[in-house]
Amino acid sequence: MISSQDGSTTEPESGERAVSDMIAFMLVFATIIVSVALLSTFGMQAMTEYQEGEQLQNAERAMVSLSDNFDDVLRHDGIEQRYGELSLREGTITTGDSGTVVTIKSTSSKIDEEVNLGEFTYQSGSDTIAYEGGGVLRSDGEGSVVLKRPSLTCREDGAAVISLIKTDSENRSIQSSGGLGVTMTETDRTRTTYDDIDTVTVEAIDSDYDDAWDDVYNSSDEWTCNADRAVITIVTVDIEY
Repeated sequence: MISSQDGSTTEPESGERAVSDMIAFMLVFATIIVSVALLSTFGMQAMTEYQEGEQLQNAERAMVSLSDNFDDVLRHDGIEQRYGELSLREGTITTGDSGTVVTIKSTSSKIDEEVNLGEFTYQSGSDTIAYEGGGVLRSDGEGSVVLKRPSLTCREDGAAVISLIKTDSENRSIQSSGGLGVTMTETDRTRTTYDDIDTVTVEAIDSDYDDAWDDVYNSSDEWTCNADRAVITIVTVDIEY
């Protein structure tokens, strides 16, 4: 209600009131739309990041579990094959005969071996989970970490026990949204014992996972064991899926 100069009052015109109501409605509606848009954008982004994180954690656990299953082939002469499954969820599995190269040497020069560990990886986006030598490593494209160490043991009785898986498979890859069965089959096994070696070292000299191998070495330049004797087992396998 509006007062005039003579003290009388007048009601606002209906057109002005309608315009004011319309402006208020538009402001409230615009606020709701912007809020919903922001919530949808950031909410979906957060949900996507969470799902990707969960997928990679599941893939890590699956690869470590698969490697534990494959360890039977490495440890036991009588077991030549193991089977496991992976849920890919749009990820890609790749196998091949070329991967990290590892050298095994001794200060006495009795040991001088070079082993190409081959390739068995799961990749999703820029993240890669690799099964190398019997260990499991993860890379995000910038750095890498070790999830499970290869079997390198420096025993208190003065013996170095080095057991490695060498993947020698057809170069191929597959992407899938479902599960994938994976079979490891032993194709060759060598076990060599060396005496009077003084010190034995293991070093990855050509790898896409240098940071992870540094963790395997406990952040030194190479894995070292002061030992009188070394037992080196290399099991060559074919991985099929």
